[in-house]
Amino acid sequence: MALIDDVKQTLRITNSVYNTEIADLILAAKADLGICGLLTITETDALIKRAIITYCKAEFGGLSNDDSGKYLKSYEMLRNHLSLSLDYAFWAVAFTVVDELAVAIYGANVIFNGEEKLTDEDGIAIFYTRTGNNFEYTAEHDDYDDYLDADGELYKTDVIANTEIDIVMTGV
Repeated sequence: MALIDDVKQTLRITNSVYNTEIADLILAAKADLGICGLLTITETDALIKRAIITYCKAEFGGLSNDDSGKYLKSYEMLRNHLSLSLDYAFWAVAFTVVDELAVAIYGANVIFNGEEKLTDEDGIAIFYTRTGNNFEYTAEHDDYDDYLDADGELYKTDVIANTEIDIVMTGV
């Protein structure tokens, strides 16, 4: 079932008279979720769908909607929860650090955008960030040369989605 049909069912509407208004409310809800920092707004996700439907329940009917306030508060609470969630508002940037033989390096210090994390036994360190450009990163370990570009500078990456970065370190 399409989202507009789900919204209409929730609003107890069986005809198409209000389709344009409902479609506009769905777009407004998605825009509001995006403004609040949600990076992906997938209509099939249960929480996103619930937020959009609740927004529509709050806004549909204008001044004649006596329950508007309670639905708006419910929507705002869900929206705020989603905007703070790692699953909805932040991209994962996963670093895999290995040596020249592709063996995972445990305990490498990965520095990404000023934040530091040590790699786990699989050589992985995961950071979370919002969309951005020119995030600097490097890796260091006592048994390996620091991971820098040819000019001795930190590497840079753009983050517009979940990102995987492979780092191969050379032993000293």
